[in-house]
Amino acid sequence: MTEKYLESYNDVFSDIVNVYFAINGADDLRIERPEDLQDAQTRTVYKSADKIHEQERDVTKLWVKNNTVISLIGLENQSVIDRTMPLRIFGYEGADYRYQLTQKDRKFNPVFTIVVYFGTSERWPKSRTLFELLKVPDSMKIFLNDCRVNVLELAWLTDEQIDLFKSDFKFVVRQLKSERLGERFIPSDERITHPDALLKLMGALTGDERFTRAVNNLADSHERRKFTMKSFLDDYLEEAEAKAMTRGLNKGIEQGISQGIAQGIAQGITQGISQGISQGITQGITIGEERMKQSIFQNLLSEGMPREQAMRIVGLKEEADTQV
Repeated sequence: MTEKYLESYNDVFSDIVNVYFAINGADDLRIERPEDLQDAQTRTVYKSADKIHEQERDVTKLWVKNNTVISLIGLENQSVIDRTMPLRIFGYEGADYRYQLTQKDRKFNPVFTIVVYFGTSERWPKSRTLFELLKVPDSMKIFLNDCRVNVLELAWLTDEQIDLFKSDFKFVVRQLKSERLGERFIPSDERITHPDALLKLMGALTGDERFTRAVNNLADSHERRKFTMKSFLDDYLEEAEAKAMTRGLNKGIEQGISQGIAQGIAQGITQGISQGISQGITQGITIGEERMKQSIFQNLLSEGMPREQAMRIVGLKEEADTQV
């Protein structure tokens, strides 16, 4: 959905089509004025198994010049490879031709489709025709209609080809190529014409919601007129670094407190054990000595020695003797 939002602008749509023409050697084909494009219906119907079904294209526009329709052009967006694309294109374009048959003026116009491929992990397969998909024998090809898929592999365009883009779409292509190469996206000071649509698309491609939230920061038309990708990313990186620093500081404080508590507990346990052992030994010796004196005292009494004499020999005090 976010791709269609940006591509629906005539300057972006014509930019994509013109670059595709240029890199495929069709220098004589070019949409000179974005205003020569008119929105066309994207939804068509077909009947299957006695039921009516709908199919919807991503973006479709009529290329009209001097009140004459040059062509109907469709853009189909793909982030992953779909090997059945020849069949899908055949169905889309067939429905468009069928629609022309229902019109009263019965003026027929060519229809062609460009698949805009946003993938960065692998290239679109070289097999791009209906014949290749169906593995049609050579002997049958003269009896069948083929369908070729026109694919624009954004992340694999050269720097020279990317420079052909004049609209906001160039930022998207540069981001995709940087992602494929594992490089840092370097923004430029070029002004952004459609910040809402572009930032939402960049947010969808990168997974970072700050791109879409940034739209709300463009408070007035004056700010929008001077908005550039570099100005946004400078603020974006500054915010990211500040948040990273805050997270690092908070984590450091948290770890410091945890380590301090753990260390204090460990030292306390060690000191407590050491002190307890020392006190235990001292108390054990004292108790042992007292018990030995009591044993000797009792033996002397059993031998008939007077109590006071026995206490004096053993060294017992009156209260100790009472405890016995």
